[in-house]
Amino acid sequence: MQLLGALGLFLLGMWLMTEGLKIAGGKALEHMLGKWISSRWRGFVAGVVVTGLVQSSSAVTVATIGFVNAGLMSFAQSVWVIFGSNVGTTLTAWLVTLIGFKLDMAAFTYPLIGIGALLKVFSPKVRGQSLGMALAGFGLLFMGISALQSSFSAVQFDPASLTQWINSPLLVGLGLGVILTILTQSSSAAIAIILTASASGMGDWELAAAAVIGANIGTTSTALLASLGASAGAKRLVMAHVLFNLLTGLVALCLLPLLTWGLADWLGTASHMPLFLALFHSGFNLLGVMLMLPVEPKMSAWLLSRFRRVNRYTQLDTNLAAIPDLALGAVQRETALLRLAILELPQAQQTDVKLDRLQGRVDEIREFISKASRNPLTEQQGQDFEQAMADLHGFSSALEAYLDFIAQADALTATPFAEDVQDWLAQVQHFADLQRQMSEGLDTPWQALNQSYKQLRHRLIRISMSQHLDAAILEKALQGLSACLRCQRRILESGQHPPILAS
Repeated sequence: MQLLGALGLFLLGMWLMTEGLKIAGGKALEHMLGKWISSRWRGFVAGVVVTGLVQSSSAVTVATIGFVNAGLMSFAQSVWVIFGSNVGTTLTAWLVTLIGFKLDMAAFTYPLIGIGALLKVFSPKVRGQSLGMALAGFGLLFMGISALQSSFSAVQFDPASLTQWINSPLLVGLGLGVILTILTQSSSAAIAIILTASASGMGDWELAAAAVIGANIGTTSTALLASLGASAGAKRLVMAHVLFNLLTGLVALCLLPLLTWGLADWLGTASHMPLFLALFHSGFNLLGVMLMLPVEPKMSAWLLSRFRRVNRYTQLDTNLAAIPDLALGAVQRETALLRLAILELPQAQQTDVKLDRLQGRVDEIREFISKASRNPLTEQQGQDFEQAMADLHGFSSALEAYLDFIAQADALTATPFAEDVQDWLAQVQHFADLQRQMSEGLDTPWQALNQSYKQLRHRLIRISMSQHLDAAILEKALQGLSACLRCQRRILESGQHPPILAS
């Protein structure tokens, strides 16, 4: 039970640190992953740096999948981000080895937790609160390492005894590493547990090294879960992630005897085990990256020929909802695309089907905003999400108005009003074209369109009276035209601060 509590303390610290850094550093994450990458080496460096800062290769992998699924990053760019994230996650082993086992934990864990808690409670800014959560998590993480050390020292169980049933330390170690990573959903947490156990004298170096390889392979489980229901590009990325980890794991297993040759006496001391495992973990991941230099183009070409089923293009990937800055950008881009699609309505075919599809997109964006809003938000983020919801309300009202208009369209074509109505609809289409091209300065065109509507209304009334038409026909015509004008007004109001589409 003491070991379970120590593990829980460590995982809580890891979770607080990762979540706090994701919120506090959301803009940096978006900049590094979404804008800074222009070559595979930049992608590799971004993967290393962001993973080292966030302390979670799974978070970086999931965010990258979200970018690919939203069309913000090409497959070639994203592959090297994933390779870099595998190298960046090895920083955890060095933190545990060089800080967790070398320094007096109580000397800085309590101050970190105290400062972090004060920031979380008293900071007026959400980013400051998130930074406090990250600092407190950092302190709890190392407190958890200290507790794990004490707990493992009291445990009498020797993992090497498992080889009585499976006569292979490598297979046992691989299995333990994979299982630990799947259970904790973090290879960093699994490796920290392995390092702490090995430093306490549990198991030999061969078992521990195999467990590190297993943890490296097991981290692909998070990416596989994140790819469910994702686009073809995201699925290709996950397969690249799996293939890279399997290749590096296989190479590490094959080279393990060579890497440890001549180190048997040195590794016989438990105090040397964490340093060896940290070196081993970084070494085989870097070796895997070197091997991928000639292999990656062929692997990418093969993956690009797979998963060809077309998914509906959308900016809204569920993986992005956990990071407010990224979620807000996705909402703004999808809202801009939706606005352009609604502006195409006057010249659309099968309008009833398209209206249902557009209303479904409005509901999808609303649901995504609801998920993203469950995270702590800055004041500006909250205002931007509120603006997006207001725009969606305007779009929904515009769709309802246009639905009223097309319900009267057939009746209009069979009346003496048809020619006049078609001329006015041409003006509506021209105004819609202006809205597509411009983000401001539409007051004058709108006034002209509104004035022409009033003139048309008087003309239809005059025609109806002069030709003694049924008043119900006139009323339907006027309701339809009013609905069409109302639709354009709603779109215009919703586009007062239109987001800029990504190029």
